[in-house]
Amino acid sequence: MTGEENLRLIREIEANRAFLLATYAQNPSLLAHTEPRIRELFEPLPAMRPEAALGGDVKSRR
Repeated sequence: MTGEENLRLIREIEANRAFLLATYAQNPSLLAHTEPRIRELFEPLPAMRPEAALGGDVKSRR
């Protein structure tokens, strides 16, 4: 494949991915019956604690 063909394929894959994610987002019953790894994409990210962002316990750095 040429570089142009690869880029076209990647763009087509991204468009299809976006379509599927939008479909799942709009249809909770469809999302409920999908694979766990797909459902994970719709779960909120856990809140990061300030000490986790610093790489350890803030109190131990004082």
